[in-house]
Amino acid sequence: MRFLFSLAWRDLRASGRHLWIFCACLVLGVALVTAGGGLYRQVADALKSDARLMFGGDLEVEQTGALAPEVLAWMNERGAVSRLVELRTMLRAPDGRAQLIELQSADEHYPLYGAVELAPAGPLAATLAGNNGVWGAALDATLAQRLDLQPGDTVEVGNLSLEVRALVVRQPDRSLRADWGGAPVLVADGALAATGLVQPLSRVEYHYRVRTAQPAEWRDAFIAAFPDLAAEVTTFDERSDRMAEVLGQIGSGLLLIGFSALFIGGLGVFNSVQAYLQGKLATLATLRAVGLRDGHLAALVLLQILMLALLSSLGGVVIGNALALGGTLAAAQQLPLAPLLMGLWLPSLVGLCFGVLTALTFALPALGRALSVSPAALFRGIDGNTLKTPRRVWWLTGGVAAVVGALVVAGVPDARFGLAFVVSTVLLLVVLEGVTSLLRGLARRQLNRPGGQLPFELRLAMAGLQRSDSPLRAALLSLGAALTLLVACTLVVTSLLRAVNETVPENAPALVFYDVQTDQIPLLRDTLNTQPSLRQLTTAPLVLGRLIEVNGEALRDSDDGQRVREARDEQKFSNRAGNIDDVVIRDGAWWPAHHTGAPLVAMEDREADQLGLKVGDRLIFDILGAPVQAELVAIYSQQRLQARLWLEGIFSDGVLDPHITRHVGAAWLNPDEALQAQDQLAAAAPNIATVRTEALLRETRALMGRASSGLALVAGVCLAASLLVLASVVASSRARQVFEATVMHAVGARLSSLRRVLYWEYLLLAVVTAGFATLAGSALATGLLRWRLDLDPMGLYWTGALTAIGVSAVSLGLGAQYLMAQMRLNPAMLLRSGT
Repeated sequence: MRFLFSLAWRDLRASGRHLWIFCACLVLGVALVTAGGGLYRQVADALKSDARLMFGGDLEVEQTGALAPEVLAWMNERGAVSRLVELRTMLRAPDGRAQLIELQSADEHYPLYGAVELAPAGPLAATLAGNNGVWGAALDATLAQRLDLQPGDTVEVGNLSLEVRALVVRQPDRSLRADWGGAPVLVADGALAATGLVQPLSRVEYHYRVRTAQPAEWRDAFIAAFPDLAAEVTTFDERSDRMAEVLGQIGSGLLLIGFSALFIGGLGVFNSVQAYLQGKLATLATLRAVGLRDGHLAALVLLQILMLALLSSLGGVVIGNALALGGTLAAAQQLPLAPLLMGLWLPSLVGLCFGVLTALTFALPALGRALSVSPAALFRGIDGNTLKTPRRVWWLTGGVAAVVGALVVAGVPDARFGLAFVVSTVLLLVVLEGVTSLLRGLARRQLNRPGGQLPFELRLAMAGLQRSDSPLRAALLSLGAALTLLVACTLVVTSLLRAVNETVPENAPALVFYDVQTDQIPLLRDTLNTQPSLRQLTTAPLVLGRLIEVNGEALRDSDDGQRVREARDEQKFSNRAGNIDDVVIRDGAWWPAHHTGAPLVAMEDREADQLGLKVGDRLIFDILGAPVQAELVAIYSQQRLQARLWLEGIFSDGVLDPHITRHVGAAWLNPDEALQAQDQLAAAAPNIATVRTEALLRETRALMGRASSGLALVAGVCLAASLLVLASVVASSRARQVFEATVMHAVGARLSSLRRVLYWEYLLLAVVTAGFATLAGSALATGLLRWRLDLDPMGLYWTGALTAIGVSAVSLGLGAQYLMAQMRLNPAMLLRSGT
């Protein structure tokens, strides 16, 4: 064994440079796998360790009013409790600009985990306390930067002027949506009361956070002790599970992108090893002729492959870890993250193992093919020798591939993603094999068609594509797969950009209003009517309630704990006029426009599916303490990107009238006038919360820019891997193509004609590859856009086709140009052995 290792190492040092494509393909694939897994672990571990900080406690009890003293006494006996009051309202800067905020007031126990960091530093209570009749405020640093505010400035909230005394550098439970959904502003309890915003009809949320060692048991005991209390109870574990599910899906997607690049790179491994061994066929035949056993010969080559695979995978692991740390630092701008080096060892080990196993899987067929060379080839000529991979090698390759597939399923956070990837890969191979056979059959039929007038060079190129060693299959697998991903990314990005830049701005209102009280509707209309560009103003009632009974079964009495907790979840309801989001019916149908009969309701699909609701169910709701019965006649879905209110239920007209206390609304006008109207409305009615669509779109465009850069990077890496595979295809077929061209040149074919044959062959490859990638990539992107985002890419398919044609033409053109430079034909070489 020591002799074989020494021989393998000396041979690699002498000729291993020819395997640079092998190394590059593995480095790229392993780097993406390690980077995806490392970034997922960094984010997941950091959020898991900080989850209690972000949640604010081990458990939360939320209600729209303060809890009764006896309830608070029960809670304080069983854990540490802190209270946080939140109210969405508008903040007005000294220059008149208005901004949506989350006005927060906390008690002396806040926060239960972590600490609020202020600049300048100081105790939170002292910073917010009243001083000579002036209350203090601590502003979120992002909000202060957006409005150019500094400590010492004065801002207005409701009827109160507040002095900015500090900026909040870090708030442990700051919402991840704070940058676009309302940044937090901390004030004292007295300041909150002095704003005049806390009224009987105001939308004020009371959050009671609890620190306890057993949150699930505490929750169950609380629900049993106060079964009639209309409060939502959520544990840290439930919030963590939802977060882990989302992160698992994202992490699975990142890993599968890396596995895709590694799969494409594996094709480069196959072709690179095949080209390398093709140049050593004479040496292998000689070693077999002098008596070296096949087992030792196979061990020699396998040692070389494993050594290179290990070194290349280590290089990919280093690069992948660097990318993961860079991604973590970038994500730390939005999330409370810090790089954790200890969290990188498992993704590094996974990347290393997959790199070595992938190299082994794709190298075995080329190795088996090369080892089938006969010593007799030394006399008949190496280049004209036809080799086949033995069946037992194919079985061994299949076994290793099955192990890799099982590890993929076990290695991704969400096993469903891994299984779908393995099945999709197998189906892709089957489809590509079918496409290859179909194209070869069409070419054969065209060539055999009587009276065909195709040019000689084109006929020769079509005949060449039918050979078993033709680059058609490899080009479809490698370049076709990478181009498919590139086309899909192009369509997704262009569709999202069109939605953000054109579709949403054209259809969405410029302003959306919340918490408009009934007597404020005339004020709202008068303020908006002063804007010349106002095209439409719509208002609709918004009623809060809970679903408490389904088909005679009270949810609170259910044996299913999830249904019991659902009965405590507060939901948003409106009537048919309140369908501002223009929801889409999934099951059932709307009632007639002027329906005056029995109460009817349509429910959102997420709520309906969670509770197992069906069209025809009899439902009872609790709205402001009164039972409301209705028949479920429809289930609808939101238009995701264009949804603004996310109503859980829409009732027929008249059902909600006795319970209407507040309204929502939307106004369509020019963005510049929307900003002016927002400032005027905030000054006239500070309790009305307004959101400008343009501000949300600005944040979305910035997010899309970062996402587009990430998609471009991923697609670029996969394309680079596919180009390396293409280079390996050219390298592996170069010797045979030059040999066959030399034979044809020796029997009288002109060099110019042979070059045209080569051009035709690669042109056909480019057309086939671009066509396949356009169809497959368009289908993949269309399914994703319509299924997950409710977007239609119609009218943008040309962008994907143009991308596929351009990249395919350039890459295959470069391959053809390289082969042209290698075609220095000399018929005398046919007389020399071993060339």
